[in-house]
Amino acid sequence: MKPESVKKILVIRFSSLGDVILTTPLLKLIKKSFPNSKTDFLVKDVYADVLLNNPNIDNLISAADDLDFRALRELKKTLKLNSYDLILDAHNNLRSFYIRQFLAKQKFVFRKYSFRKFLLVKLKINKMSGLPSICERYCSMLNSIEGCSAGGGLIPELFESEEASKNVLKILQNRGINDTTKLVVVIPSANHFTKTYPPECYTEVINRLINEGYTTVLTGKGKDKANIDVILKGTNNNAIDLCNKLSLLELIELMKLSRLVIGGDTGPLHIAEAFNKPLIMLAGSSVSEFGFYPQNEKAVVLENNSLNCRPCSHIGRSECPLGHFKCMIDISPEEVFQRSISQLN
Repeated sequence: MKPESVKKILVIRFSSLGDVILTTPLLKLIKKSFPNSKTDFLVKDVYADVLLNNPNIDNLISAADDLDFRALRELKKTLKLNSYDLILDAHNNLRSFYIRQFLAKQKFVFRKYSFRKFLLVKLKINKMSGLPSICERYCSMLNSIEGCSAGGGLIPELFESEEASKNVLKILQNRGINDTTKLVVVIPSANHFTKTYPPECYTEVINRLINEGYTTVLTGKGKDKANIDVILKGTNNNAIDLCNKLSLLELIELMKLSRLVIGGDTGPLHIAEAFNKPLIMLAGSSVSEFGFYPQNEKAVVLENNSLNCRPCSHIGRSECPLGHFKCMIDISPEEVFQRSISQLN
């Protein structure tokens, strides 16, 4: 395949937030390698905003969040009209398989290493050591094309929204936060229990940060409010609750204003990574071999490496299968606080 013969490209990554963010180095590589082509990006509507204003995307195609087969079939009919020369399937699931079939002559598919994940999770046989990050794995779909190698150390990139920036400044000003405020953003929940640091532990960390003169903002949505309420009670409401109060674009702007971001292995943490913010990732059931650990130079990962039960899942669980949850509990609030101060300094 010659790059000059490619005029229309489709990238597919339906979800989730973190994965969509981590495709952005691939988009940059596409723009560099195929300067005369047009790139469409197919993503679920709920995550589409994170790609707005990205100059490497010519057309953002939003799919319904509850994409059933009928909707999928109609979507494919529409996509056929675009006459794609190349499809890059960065999702590699049944839906993306259906979409990409007979839609272009050239297709490259993201390699998930599913069997190796199975060996690591179920049998603790590690055949994933040394694999590149997810960003690099996405970009490697183009390795067979001359001149398309992206190299290592890739960092995602996001682009600002002037309107969202104004909205966030107004929200913060209404809560007494200005340019001189030492702002720490905490993401106290994740989609899975085993990726969530206990709210009581977050409370200890936040109280220490408040005593040191830092203002802590809590973010999240939906069911995250339960953990946030525990933290608010434990901090005598001295933390600022922005749960369910920010759009995705506004969350991006909030991260840009922060001095430090703390959270588990969750999508919003990759927003901080994209802006090279000092961040602390609390890794419970997650391990580096899965490729999702932040790659920016200001990132710190705290984890319990003494456990032979990690990882218990490659996506996360609703409870600790052994009942002790030591992967998170053994990361002490004192350690998190001390590393936070180190990062802030």
